[in-house]
Amino acid sequence: MGSIYNDTNPAFSGSTGGSSLAAFFDSRSDAESAVSRLEDAGVPVARIRLMPGYEADAKNVGAMSDDRSGFFDALADFFFPDEDRAVYAEGLRRGGFLVQVNDIDDALYETVHDFLDDEGSIDMDERADLWSLEDRQQGASNTGFAGSAQGGKASENLAVSESAFDDTRPVAMRDTAHGSAKVRAYTLPGSSSRPSDDADRQSQSQSQSQGGSHQSQGFRRDH
Repeated sequence: MGSIYNDTNPAFSGSTGGSSLAAFFDSRSDAESAVSRLEDAGVPVARIRLMPGYEADAKNVGAMSDDRSGFFDALADFFFPDEDRAVYAEGLRRGGFLVQVNDIDDALYETVHDFLDDEGSIDMDERADLWSLEDRQQGASNTGFAGSAQGGKASENLAVSESAFDDTRPVAMRDTAHGSAKVRAYTLPGSSSRPSDDADRQSQSQSQSQGGSHQSQGFRRDH
């Protein structure tokens, strides 16, 4: 049977360094391929985290773990917002693989994003909606992964265990300006902005002061 552990960096603790990117994969081979490409590109191994989910043995192919809260708690030091943490935990329970890259150098940011986006990663918003629909159809309890009955994105309306509100861990914020459908970007509150962001804001401010309509062409992914 599968177990909860961090393949790449089991001793990780502390701050992510401000910026991070995360992607989720259905298969171990796709996740490991992404990790290999990141290492080949020069991303330090200590900044890459691979969290495997439940892996059933040969007799239970396609089975999922009954442990909802365990995977949620295992993601505590990934510093995700609770709603994102719940979605990733559900994915791990169903046998997926999470890859996160922390403290990304500005020169490698777009490369890291593209590698995570290219290697078979999935759209977690779409997947969360599907899981919530399945749970509602099966009459699953609201104490686990469950979407709001009032509509909207399931990943934004999850009912999670009470442990979600009992800790004092730092919580990163979703950075929608740099994320995409399959890669989620995060920043910790109080962390310094990436250099390209500072340059973008300065360029935009100068353009506005001159009455121009030029917009910065800095790296942006908001689709």
